[in-house]
Amino acid sequence: MADPSESTKTARAGQRIAGAVKQAAGAVTDNQHLRAEGELQQEKADAAKEAKRADEFAEQKREEAEARAKEEELAVERERLANEDAAAAREERAEQDRRAEQQRAAQDTAVRQQATENVAQAREQELRRDEVDAVRERAAAEGRAQDEEVRAERARRDAETIEKLEED
Repeated sequence: MADPSESTKTARAGQRIAGAVKQAAGAVTDNQHLRAEGELQQEKADAAKEAKRADEFAEQKREEAEARAKEEELAVERERLANEDAAAAREERAEQDRRAEQQRAAQDTAVRQQATENVAQAREQELRRDEVDAVRERAAAEGRAQDEEVRAERARRDAETIEKLEED
């Protein structure tokens, strides 16, 4: 199938030629009307050619503008995606920081609990030692008290014996 622009070019060329022929015929026959009609037909062909060029130029500019608009849309979309990726990365880092902080807090808590248990065990051992020492001291005191009682009993008996001897 033939290109429609070729038939339009051919038609314009035909109009231009027809206009030139009319203009020449009008000049030869001194027919001003025919000559003016030929000039008008040529101008019409030139105007159609110029309009076609302007349409082609406008179409080219439209296509360029559309291409720029698409490029800008792509750039905006790339920037939006990059921002989303950056936001997601920040959120992931924040989540990692939160998890790390929770882990540190859990470790600190475990260390404190262990320290508290160690202190409690040490106090319990100290209390047991104190209790054992107290039992030993009590036993020693009871032993000393018994020794004192025995000595006192001996001293009473010795005193009674001395009294009896003195009485005799």
